[in-house]
Formats: sequence, C-alpha cells, structure tokens
Amino acid sequence: MLTARRADQLKEMRDSIVRELEEIGYNRPKDRVQILANIDVAEEGALVKSVNATLKAFGRIDYLINNAGVAGAEQMAVDLQTADWRTTLQANLVSNYSLIEKVVPLMKKQGSGYILNVSSYFGGEKYIAVPYPNRSDYAVSKAGQRALVENLARFVGPEIQINAIAPGPVEGQRLKGKDGKAGLFDRRAKLILENKRLNQVHDAVLRSLAGGASLGDVLQALGSNDIGLLQGEGVPEPLRQLSARLKADIHGSDEAGYSSLHFLMTKLMARRLVARLCNGCIILAQMERDLAEQWAEGLPEATEPFIDPRRIDIEAEKIRSGVIGMLHLNRMPTETDVALATVFFMADRAISGETFEPSGGLQQERTITERELFGRAKPERVRRMEGETIWLIGEHMTEPLAAVARLFLAEGHVGNVVVLTRSPAAADELRTALGRALGHDRVSYLTVGDDLEARMDEAYATYGAPAAVISTPFASIPQALFGVEGKDHLDAVGFGALVETNLTHHFRVARKVSLFKGARLILVSPDVPVGGSLPQFAMANFVKTTLHALTATLGVENERLPTAVPVNQVNLTRRMRSEEPRDAAEQAEEYTRFAHAVLLAAAPIVEAQESRYRARIYRGLAITV
Repeated sequence: MLTARRADQLKEMRDSIVRELEEIGYNRPKDRVQILANIDVAEEGALVKSVNATLKAFGRIDYLINNAGVAGAEQMAVDLQTADWRTTLQANLVSNYSLIEKVVPLMKKQGSGYILNVSSYFGGEKYIAVPYPNRSDYAVSKAGQRALVENLARFVGPEIQINAIAPGPVEGQRLKGKDGKAGLFDRRAKLILENKRLNQVHDAVLRSLAGGASLGDVLQALGSNDIGLLQGEGVPEPLRQLSARLKADIHGSDEAGYSSLHFLMTKLMARRLVARLCNGCIILAQMERDLAEQWAEGLPEATEPFIDPRRIDIEAEKIRSGVIGMLHLNRMPTETDVALATVFFMADRAISGETFEPSGGLQQERTITERELFGRAKPERVRRMEGETIWLIGEHMTEPLAAVARLFLAEGHVGNVVVLTRSPAAADELRTALGRALGHDRVSYLTVGDDLEARMDEAYATYGAPAAVISTPFASIPQALFGVEGKDHLDAVGFGALVETNLTHHFRVARKVSLFKGARLILVSPDVPVGGSLPQFAMANFVKTTLHALTATLGVENERLPTAVPVNQVNLTRRMRSEEPRDAAEQAEEYTRFAHAVLLAAAPIVEAQESRYRARIYRGLAITV
C-alpha cells in the first residue's frame, strides 16, 4: 500500500512499479500494489485511514516504512514561527510514532513485522548530534525518528525489528529542484545571503539603540530603504557605518539587475527584523510594536531579484563542494544507490534498534550527547555573576530547580532569581523546597499558564534582562508505552503532548532568549524518578537525544546573530539505567551535580576576542550528570 497526498504522483509511481514487476513476471502486480491518495501524515485521521485501508486490502501489515514528511520551514530558529515548528514535528515525528503504536499490536499478534523510519544524516548518529543551521525543526524531527528506533527496539522485539535509515545528501530531484522549486543547495545559498544582510541590519539597529538612538529615530532613518540615504545627516552612526560597508561591496556594479545594491532589505526581511526586536524584548510597549509593524508594511519594496543570482550560484557551488569534500567516496549516492542499500539493510534479520547511513561516508561537524561532567565553574567566572538576574523556567522538577537556586544564590551571589512556572501550585512547591535558604528573599515567582512568550516579556520588563536562562520541561515523562489500549498505553495524542512539553517548550524559550544580548541559555532534558519505569527511562533518553539536535543547531546559528547567545544542554538521564540513582540519597547527590553543571554552563564564557577557540567550543554541548 502506497500512501501520499497527491493522487497523480501515486498513480505515476504505481504504474511504474507495476510495469517493472510485469516485466520480470511477478504474479498479479496490479492486485498486489495498491495506492491511497489524499493522505496527510500530519492528520491523525489520515493515519487511521491508512492502516484500516491496508488491512482491508491485504489482511495484515508486515512492513511499515515511515517515509512521508515535510522539509520544514528553512529558517533560522529565531525567525521560525512556532506554528511552523509544530507542523514539521507533527508531520515528521508524531506521525511516525502514531503509525508505530498502531501496527505494533498487529505485528506482535501475527508474530513478525519490520518497521523502518526514514531519518536523515542531519538527524545525527547514535550518541552524537549534528547541527543543521536554518533547519532546526527538520533536524529535531529527524533526530527524533532515529531516537525512537534506538529506544523502542526493546519494547517491540523479539517479534518486530525496528530500524532507521539516514541518508545524507542524495543526488536526485530534491537537490536539483522539481516542479518549479529551486534545488536544496540553491535554496540554502539564497537563504544564507539573505540572512547575512538581515543580521547586518539587526546588528546595526541594536548598536544604534544601545548608543542612545530612539526606536523612532532608527525606523525613520531606515524608512527610505535606500542604502545611499543612510549617509544623511542625523542618521545613527552604526547605520552610517553599515551603509559605507555595503556601498564598498558594490565595486562598480551599479547596473546589475538585482536590487540589494540599492535597497537595504526586502519587506519580508523587515517583518522578520521587527519580530526579532519584539521577541528579543527590545520592543515591549504595544504602541512601539504597532509603530514598528506599520513601518515594515510601509517600507518601499525591493524589486526582485534582491540577491545577485550569480552570488547565489557561487554560494550554492561552495555548499555543494563542501559537502562533496566531507564524503569519503567523494560523491553523493544516487536515489537508486540508497534504495538498493535500504533493501539489503532490511534483509538483515539480526539487526534492531540501529540506524543505517548510506551517505557516502559523510563526516559533518558533530557534538557528543553523552559528554560527562568533569570539574566545576572556575571561581573567577562565577564571581562575574554577582548581582545578575537568573531565570528558572519549569513546572514539575522541584528539587533540581531548588538545588540550582540555592547554588546560584550562595556561590554565584546573583541579584535575583526569577522562577517562571506553568501553574501557581508548582511555584508553591518550589517556594516550600527553598524554605529559608540563603537569599530566598531574592527569589520572585511568575505564573505563565499557556502564554509563555507574553509572561517572558513581563519578566523582562519587570526584572530586567536575564544573564542566564535555565529551561526545564513543562511536564514529566509518561510511565507507559505499549500496553492495553486505554490503560498503560501511550497513544499518539499522549506522544504529541510529550513532544510539546519537552521539545516545543524548549524551542519557544530558545527563539526568544537567543535574541537577549549577553544571556546564556541552558536547556535541560527530563529526569526519571527513583524507581521509574523502563518506558520512562526510554522516553527520557528519546527526549535527551532529540533535544540535542536543537541545542547543537542553536550553538551554530547563534554565533551568526549579533546577540551571540551561547546555548548548552544539561542531561539528568544517563544512557545506562544501572547508572541511575537507586535511592533518595543518590538522587540528592545527582541533583547537586546537576546544579553545578548548570552553574558551569550559566557562568559567563570567554569572549571571542579573548579566545576564539574557547568561545566556540563552549556552545551546543550536552553535559550528562
């Protein structure tokens, strides 16, 4: 059974398969190859329909290949809308789990089955995350597909094998472009060049505001959208400097047929600039927000093409050459290569819980998920936190958050700790856990409910810019996986809630905090309580692995932003269950280690001008306590 959205593509595919099977004498191929159109994997009802139609046609399901999905929004995380993030994770990740939990009971009952998740090399490798700039939603969804395989294998065996395949770049239509859509390298090249200009403007605006210019002055100076007019009288100096740099890049190309020589930005870039200023809490007042949005809509529109097509071609070739240079085979595999490799991989009956990579030996920048905690923050780094404001965001991890607050107050001598919880009850629990600890009077509480972003704006307006933000999950890990439906069973809705509270929640925090100049961001993966169930342990490791794809990608992306916020991750769950705390005393020791790991990641890191090497390596890391 082949399922997809478009009937014409499905029919073309089926006709091609049937024709080939008839040529080799395959028995009744027209009866044995069926199609089901208008299936959107982001819709739960469509997945139910797919399973039921397959059972009606064939009576059983022996193989499930989770191949459908979306490419994602292709934007920097700070410019990515939360709705687009959710769409990608629903289509690529939640749909995978939904189909898995539907076919596992069937396959168990019939005594055999095979499940294959089609992930991507940019979903990382076992114990390793691969940053994928401008594709954070895609990278997280693909890392999640791989992590599902690694953590579900013990629950679906011995009857069922579950594995993943993770191709790297594949020579074919996706790279070359199809149906009027530019190829992947061309799209990435154009986005890189557009983001470079947007980041330059963003930087100049921030420096102008920091230098004393008002928002009105800055918007007025940018109102003509003319690079040349930024040299006029009264224009803030950072904008004048930007204009001079951009004009110096022209090199006599005034007659070129693209508009970025004269226009500063496109209207879409202006909207993204305004969104950055709002999300970064530079614009907080509704009056200023309205003014900025009106300015963006009234900006003179740059003519297309904005970016020089020749520069896009050059950048795309650089990307392609860079990818080729990272392949051991010095060539990208074809679609046929990957298909054949997949068939041979699935024929191996002794493998489960693994990911196969027909990538031509791609070796990309990567970061280890299981990095151990060694040492503690140096006293001179901790002293630099004196008087700073720290945000703790969470709901249910009361004891770990209390341990962090105590350490920051006692050793970091921070000025304020602002606790943002989802419910008042969680705030009360943390207040009780802190008791009369040293500095408890410097702790403030704010309930966010479901309006996280608005309450973060309120915290910023009330307590000032945070020096460090520690984001912990908004809900605990479910205790069950595959059980009796309706009891001890994690269905698609429950898995979607897990993704929302443990992954999307961190993205919502990160897309704002990444725009806070001078901040450090720490993302925390979930904890498993003493005596927790095996499914809890498996799903905690699933989240830890999947979250690291976001952490690693943000570590790279944020270096390109003028705010340059370092992002790191702290893991409370270890890979081996035997290493987990067995009693309250061991768990208390773990929470102490956790607090020191958070302090290590939250203390000011070395600046690039002091050491480029150390400034770069302290980003995108995952520390396991």
